[in-house]
Amino acid sequence: MTSAQRAAGLAALLVAGLLGAVTATPALLAPAAAAPAVAFGDCPEGAVPAGRGVQCAVVDVPRNYADPDGATIELTVSRIPADGQKRGVIAANPGGPGADALDYWARRIDAFPAAFKQYDRIAVQPRGMRWSTPLDCAVKPTGAEPAPAGVKEIALRPRDDMRATCEAALPGYLDTITTESTARDLDAVRAALGVERLDYLGTSYGTYLGAVYATLFPEHTGRMVLDSNVNPGWVWTEEFAQQQVAGKQRLDDLFAWIAEHDGEYGLGNTPLQVYRNWVRLVADQGGGWYANLTPPPAAVSDLPGALPEPLAEIARDGFNGSVEQIGKVQNLTRTLVAGGTSAQVPLLGATTVATYTRAFWPNFARAMSDANADPRNIGKLLALEGASSSDPTGQVVFTAITCNENAVEPRPELIAVAAGTIASGGSAMEARANLVRAGMNCGSWRPVAKPVAVDGAALRTPPLLLQSRYDALTAYEGGPALARAVHGKLIVVDGGDHGTFGRGNGAVDGAVVRYLETGEVGIDRAEQAPLP
Repeated sequence: MTSAQRAAGLAALLVAGLLGAVTATPALLAPAAAAPAVAFGDCPEGAVPAGRGVQCAVVDVPRNYADPDGATIELTVSRIPADGQKRGVIAANPGGPGADALDYWARRIDAFPAAFKQYDRIAVQPRGMRWSTPLDCAVKPTGAEPAPAGVKEIALRPRDDMRATCEAALPGYLDTITTESTARDLDAVRAALGVERLDYLGTSYGTYLGAVYATLFPEHTGRMVLDSNVNPGWVWTEEFAQQQVAGKQRLDDLFAWIAEHDGEYGLGNTPLQVYRNWVRLVADQGGGWYANLTPPPAAVSDLPGALPEPLAEIARDGFNGSVEQIGKVQNLTRTLVAGGTSAQVPLLGATTVATYTRAFWPNFARAMSDANADPRNIGKLLALEGASSSDPTGQVVFTAITCNENAVEPRPELIAVAAGTIASGGSAMEARANLVRAGMNCGSWRPVAKPVAVDGAALRTPPLLLQSRYDALTAYEGGPALARAVHGKLIVVDGGDHGTFGRGNGAVDGAVVRYLETGEVGIDRAEQAPLP
């Protein structure tokens, strides 16, 4: 479920089905023995860490599965071969949508249990991204003021301009960037590799992709681990609106933890004191209104700065629904809750990363403490912010998937509700949630596909699902909801880590290994991972 990862200082917003029910082509369903050989060799420069034994190959697949004999695209696949006797082949997707996949296994060799070395570990770089027939949708920034020194510039990409540019570069390709197409790509790779059945590990958006794959290809689905789950009933607008609520709770938890360790970090001995220091630092770095959060417990007097336009206009004069007014709100919404802010200052970027997992909290607190002592000392903040960086093609893929298959109708009347919430001193996170529900993220970009109705009834082994109780990026309700849809078994993990497997949590890691080896799940709850 990438979060914006570029959200205005809080949970990165992750947000992604093709042409309805399309009959699989004979090539996809051909016997494994008839599959052509795939030649693995060197990986693209910069795609994977060196010295980890990663090999890469290119597989051609249909650009549009409704036209299987038409144009093709190239997908790059990475593989780390099994050590010794091979148990099977396991594919992985890290989420997003729009996250690079080729380096997934290489970066986690030391974190994952040794049992994974018994598998060929593969990852398919999703279509539309670099190294897999990338989308070419370059759009010049518009409406963004020059950023102050130290402020990260990210181009605001008007959705209509982006769509037009993509379409002009490769007509018809953009409309195929959906979860269903990506799932069909995975099965095409499976067939090309001559593998009868894939095991699977998916995180965040990767859980939804895995569930769609299992729905379309149950006969080729082995054991499936889904970690930090997208709610299939929220695709996609409500998924991102819920992130605002969950992100607020996790930020409160972070401030409370820092307050408990005031002796070490000196940022305040109550959550409110930590929050006020955070707001001051964000404002000093140029973050402005992005710091306007309602903290625990606080009132209107705690909210810094003035209400931004056009929300001030709407709060004053009401929402009139004009093209000009909607355009202004769309720009503001993208700045606040989607993939491109023009004032993503270092502390906001680092805060976003810190909401992902508790393992980042000590580093974040130390980085904030350093900046508090010396505003020029932002090296640790920049390093932490960089943990969520992504290639520009990934940002476009994120938009394409989430707008191409968004199943939630926009509610523009909620723009006025959001403006009123902020003007009256209410929670800015609740206001952001309503801006998302208003449909401003995609604007006039209407869906071209219906999401696949997820159903795991035909699977031979029920999937294993892992879900943190206070996950800031994929809210808790996604775990039970997806478990019901795929007829899976859910382990609820305490705390709020986004991605619970491979974090040094013995109970969770042991349960995953047992499931992959036996198909059995022995627990339904686990403590959160310890701090390193």
